[in-house]
Amino acid sequence: MSFYTLVKKEVLRFIKVSIQTIFAPLISTTLYLIIFAYSLRGREVVGYSVSYTRFIIPGLIVMGIIQNAFANTSSSLIIAKYQGTIIELLLAPFSYLQLSLGLMIGGIARGLAVGVAIYLVSIFFAGAVIAHPLLLLGSGTIIAGIFSLLGIIAGLWAKKFDHISIFSNFFITPLTFLSGVFYSVSSLPGVWSRVSLFNPVVYMVDLIRYSFIAESDINYLFSLTVISGAFIFLLILVTYLFKIGYKLKD
Repeated sequence: MSFYTLVKKEVLRFIKVSIQTIFAPLISTTLYLIIFAYSLRGREVVGYSVSYTRFIIPGLIVMGIIQNAFANTSSSLIIAKYQGTIIELLLAPFSYLQLSLGLMIGGIARGLAVGVAIYLVSIFFAGAVIAHPLLLLGSGTIIAGIFSLLGIIAGLWAKKFDHISIFSNFFITPLTFLSGVFYSVSSLPGVWSRVSLFNPVVYMVDLIRYSFIAESDINYLFSLTVISGAFIFLLILVTYLFKIGYKLKD
Protein backbone atom coordinates (compact mmCIF):
# COMPACT_ATOMS: atom_id res chain seq x y z
CA MET A 1 0.00 0.00 0.00
CA SER A 2 1.44 3.39 -1.00
CA PHE A 3 0.86 6.70 0.75
CA TYR A 4 -1.39 7.83 -2.11
CA THR A 5 -3.43 4.64 -1.81
CA LEU A 6 -3.93 5.23 1.92
CA VAL A 7 -5.15 8.79 1.34
CA LYS A 8 -7.41 7.64 -1.50
CA LYS A 9 -8.88 4.88 0.66
CA GLU A 10 -9.64 7.28 3.53
CA VAL A 11 -11.31 9.81 1.24
CA LEU A 12 -13.35 7.27 -0.74
CA ARG A 13 -14.48 5.67 2.51
CA PHE A 14 -16.62 8.66 3.46
CA ILE A 15 -17.57 9.65 -0.10
CA LYS A 16 -19.22 6.28 -0.68
CA VAL A 17 -21.60 6.95 2.20
CA SER A 18 -21.94 10.71 1.63
CA ILE A 19 -25.61 10.70 2.64
CA GLN A 20 -24.51 9.74 6.13
CA THR A 21 -21.17 11.57 6.30
CA ILE A 22 -21.98 14.86 4.57
CA PHE A 23 -25.71 15.36 4.11
CA ALA A 24 -26.76 14.19 7.58
CA PRO A 25 -24.68 16.83 9.44
CA LEU A 26 -25.73 19.38 6.83
CA ILE A 27 -29.40 18.81 7.62
CA SER A 28 -28.86 19.20 11.37
CA THR A 29 -26.93 22.44 10.85
CA THR A 30 -29.61 23.77 8.52
CA LEU A 31 -32.15 23.20 11.29
CA TYR A 32 -29.94 25.24 13.65
CA LEU A 33 -29.87 28.05 11.09
CA ILE A 34 -33.63 27.99 10.56
CA ILE A 35 -34.37 28.03 14.28
CA PHE A 36 -31.87 30.72 15.29
CA ALA A 37 -32.09 32.83 12.14
CA TYR A 38 -35.80 33.38 12.53
CA SER A 39 -36.42 33.12 16.25
CA LEU A 40 -33.46 35.37 17.23
CA ARG A 41 -33.05 37.46 14.08
CA GLY A 42 -33.60 40.69 16.00
CA ARG A 43 -31.09 39.91 18.71
CA GLU A 44 -27.95 42.06 18.97
CA VAL A 45 -24.53 40.61 19.78
CA VAL A 46 -22.61 42.81 22.21
CA GLY A 47 -19.42 44.16 20.64
CA TYR A 48 -20.29 43.06 17.10
CA SER A 49 -21.73 44.96 14.19
CA VAL A 50 -23.25 41.98 12.36
CA SER A 51 -26.60 40.21 12.63
CA TYR A 52 -26.98 37.29 15.00
CA THR A 53 -27.30 34.94 12.03
CA ARG A 54 -23.94 36.00 10.55
CA PHE A 55 -22.44 35.77 14.03
CA ILE A 56 -23.32 32.10 14.59
CA ILE A 57 -22.55 30.77 11.07
CA PRO A 58 -18.75 30.53 11.64
CA GLY A 59 -19.33 28.58 14.84
CA LEU A 60 -21.70 26.17 13.12
CA ILE A 61 -19.10 25.58 10.43
CA VAL A 62 -16.48 24.83 13.10
CA MET A 63 -18.88 22.37 14.74
CA GLY A 64 -19.34 20.56 11.45
CA ILE A 65 -15.60 20.43 10.76
CA ILE A 66 -14.72 19.22 14.27
CA GLN A 67 -17.31 16.47 14.53
CA ASN A 68 -16.72 15.01 11.10
CA ALA A 69 -12.92 15.20 11.06
CA PHE A 70 -12.89 13.38 14.40
CA ALA A 71 -15.46 10.81 13.29
CA ASN A 72 -13.58 9.94 10.11
CA THR A 73 -10.25 8.97 11.65
CA SER A 74 -11.63 7.45 14.86
CA SER A 75 -14.07 5.19 13.00
CA SER A 76 -11.45 4.26 10.41
CA LEU A 77 -9.00 3.06 13.07
CA ILE A 78 -11.50 1.23 15.28
CA ILE A 79 -12.87 -0.60 12.23
CA ALA A 80 -9.33 -1.50 11.11
CA LYS A 81 -8.55 -2.85 14.59
CA TYR A 82 -11.84 -4.77 14.76
CA GLN A 83 -11.38 -6.35 11.32
CA GLY A 84 -7.67 -6.95 11.79
CA THR A 85 -6.69 -4.86 8.76
CA ILE A 86 -4.63 -2.53 10.96
CA ILE A 87 -1.73 -4.94 10.34
CA GLU A 88 -1.77 -3.99 6.66
CA LEU A 89 -1.27 -0.34 7.58
CA LEU A 90 1.59 -1.10 9.95
CA LEU A 91 3.37 -3.32 7.42
CA ALA A 92 2.93 -0.93 4.49
CA PRO A 93 6.16 0.62 3.11
CA PHE A 94 5.83 4.11 4.52
CA SER A 95 6.98 5.88 7.66
CA TYR A 96 4.98 6.43 10.85
CA LEU A 97 4.71 10.10 9.91
CA GLN A 98 3.22 9.18 6.53
CA LEU A 99 0.75 6.87 8.30
CA SER A 100 -0.29 9.76 10.56
CA LEU A 101 -0.57 12.16 7.61
CA GLY A 102 -2.47 9.70 5.42
CA LEU A 103 -5.18 9.10 8.01
CA MET A 104 -5.24 12.79 8.94
CA ILE A 105 -5.73 13.95 5.33
CA GLY A 106 -8.82 11.75 5.05
CA GLY A 107 -10.26 13.40 8.16
CA ILE A 108 -9.38 16.86 6.89
CA ALA A 109 -11.09 16.14 3.56
CA ARG A 110 -14.31 15.07 5.27
CA GLY A 111 -14.26 17.94 7.75
CA LEU A 112 -13.72 20.56 5.05
CA ALA A 113 -16.33 18.95 2.78
CA VAL A 114 -18.93 19.34 5.52
CA GLY A 115 -17.70 22.86 6.32
CA VAL A 116 -18.04 23.95 2.67
CA ALA A 117 -21.51 22.37 2.46
CA ILE A 118 -22.63 24.28 5.55
CA TYR A 119 -21.22 27.52 4.14
CA LEU A 120 -23.11 27.04 0.85
CA VAL A 121 -26.36 26.57 2.75
CA SER A 122 -25.63 29.58 4.98
CA ILE A 123 -25.46 31.82 1.89
CA PHE A 124 -29.26 31.68 1.75
CA PHE A 125 -29.45 33.02 5.29
CA ALA A 126 -26.69 35.65 5.47
CA GLY A 127 -24.99 36.12 2.10
CA ALA A 128 -21.62 34.92 0.85
CA VAL A 129 -19.19 37.61 2.04
CA ILE A 130 -15.91 36.32 3.54
CA ALA A 131 -13.52 38.95 4.90
CA HIS A 132 -10.35 36.82 4.81
CA PRO A 133 -10.77 33.74 2.57
CA LEU A 134 -7.14 32.57 2.74
CA LEU A 135 -7.12 32.76 6.52
CA LEU A 136 -10.41 30.86 6.54
CA LEU A 137 -9.02 28.08 4.37
CA GLY A 138 -5.80 27.80 6.35
CA SER A 139 -7.37 27.88 9.79
CA GLY A 140 -10.16 25.51 8.72
CA THR A 141 -7.57 23.02 7.51
CA ILE A 142 -5.59 23.25 10.76
CA ILE A 143 -8.75 22.78 12.85
CA ALA A 144 -9.78 19.75 10.79
CA GLY A 145 -6.24 18.42 11.19
CA ILE A 146 -6.33 18.81 14.98
CA PHE A 147 -9.52 16.81 15.35
CA SER A 148 -8.44 14.25 12.79
CA LEU A 149 -5.38 13.64 14.97
CA LEU A 150 -7.53 13.50 18.11
CA GLY A 151 -9.70 10.98 16.28
CA ILE A 152 -6.61 8.84 15.64
CA ILE A 153 -5.72 8.98 19.35
CA ALA A 154 -9.28 7.98 20.26
CA GLY A 155 -9.23 5.17 17.69
CA LEU A 156 -5.94 3.84 19.05
CA TRP A 157 -7.15 3.96 22.65
CA ALA A 158 -10.64 2.55 22.05
CA LYS A 159 -11.33 -1.18 22.14
CA LYS A 160 -14.93 -0.85 20.95
CA PHE A 161 -17.21 1.72 19.36
CA ASP A 162 -18.71 2.73 22.71
CA HIS A 163 -15.32 4.07 23.75
CA ILE A 164 -15.33 6.48 20.80
CA SER A 165 -18.64 7.93 21.98
CA ILE A 166 -17.02 8.74 25.33
CA PHE A 167 -14.72 11.21 23.57
CA SER A 168 -17.58 12.69 21.54
CA ASN A 169 -20.20 12.97 24.29
CA PHE A 170 -18.06 13.95 27.26
CA PHE A 171 -15.31 16.03 25.69
CA ILE A 172 -15.92 17.26 22.15
CA THR A 173 -19.62 18.16 22.45
CA PRO A 174 -19.32 20.10 25.76
CA LEU A 175 -16.20 21.94 24.61
CA THR A 176 -17.89 22.88 21.34
CA PHE A 177 -21.12 24.18 22.85
CA LEU A 178 -19.17 26.15 25.47
CA SER A 179 -16.83 27.73 22.91
CA GLY A 180 -18.88 30.79 21.94
CA VAL A 181 -20.69 29.30 18.95
CA PHE A 182 -23.98 30.90 20.01
CA TYR A 183 -22.66 33.78 22.14
CA SER A 184 -19.73 36.13 22.53
CA VAL A 185 -17.21 34.90 25.10
CA SER A 186 -16.42 38.48 26.11
CA SER A 187 -20.06 38.98 27.10
CA LEU A 188 -19.91 36.29 29.80
CA PRO A 189 -20.11 37.63 33.36
CA GLY A 190 -17.09 37.89 35.63
CA VAL A 191 -14.76 34.94 35.91
CA TRP A 192 -16.57 32.86 33.26
CA SER A 193 -15.16 34.91 30.41
CA ARG A 194 -11.65 34.11 31.67
CA VAL A 195 -12.43 30.44 32.36
CA SER A 196 -13.59 30.09 28.77
CA LEU A 197 -10.11 30.95 27.55
CA PHE A 198 -8.93 27.53 28.80
CA ASN A 199 -11.21 25.92 26.22
CA PRO A 200 -9.11 25.42 23.04
CA VAL A 201 -12.19 25.35 20.82
CA VAL A 202 -12.84 29.00 21.77
CA TYR A 203 -9.78 30.03 19.75
CA MET A 204 -10.92 27.96 16.78
CA VAL A 205 -14.41 29.47 16.69
CA ASP A 206 -13.04 32.96 17.22
CA LEU A 207 -10.49 32.58 14.42
CA ILE A 208 -13.04 31.30 11.91
CA ARG A 209 -15.40 34.10 12.96
CA TYR A 210 -12.67 36.67 12.33
CA SER A 211 -12.04 35.11 8.91
CA PHE A 212 -15.70 35.65 8.04
CA ILE A 213 -16.57 39.02 9.56
CA ALA A 214 -13.20 40.57 10.57
CA GLU A 215 -14.41 40.85 14.18
CA SER A 216 -13.48 38.66 17.15
CA ASP A 217 -13.11 38.52 20.93
CA ILE A 218 -9.45 37.43 20.80
CA ASN A 219 -6.60 38.68 18.61
CA TYR A 220 -6.64 36.43 15.55
CA LEU A 221 -2.84 36.05 15.48
CA PHE A 222 -2.87 34.71 19.03
CA SER A 223 -5.67 32.28 18.16
CA LEU A 224 -3.76 31.15 15.07
CA THR A 225 -0.64 30.59 17.19
CA VAL A 226 -2.57 28.52 19.73
CA ILE A 227 -4.18 26.18 17.21
CA SER A 228 -0.99 25.86 15.14
CA GLY A 229 0.92 24.84 18.25
CA ALA A 230 -1.78 22.31 19.15
CA PHE A 231 -1.65 20.86 15.63
CA ILE A 232 2.14 20.40 15.66
CA PHE A 233 2.07 18.84 19.14
CA LEU A 234 -0.67 16.36 18.21
CA LEU A 235 1.03 15.39 14.94
CA ILE A 236 4.25 14.59 16.83
CA LEU A 237 2.29 12.70 19.51
CA VAL A 238 0.30 10.59 17.03
CA THR A 239 3.44 9.72 15.06
CA TYR A 240 5.12 8.63 18.31
CA LEU A 241 2.10 6.51 19.30
CA PHE A 242 2.28 4.66 15.99
CA LYS A 243 6.01 4.18 16.44
CA ILE A 244 5.63 2.52 19.85
CA GLY A 245 2.58 0.55 18.71
CA TYR A 246 0.29 2.10 21.35
CA LYS A 247 -2.75 -0.18 21.92
CA LEU A 248 -1.91 -2.05 18.71
CA LYS A 249 -0.22 -4.99 20.39
CA ASP A 250 -2.93 -5.80 22.93
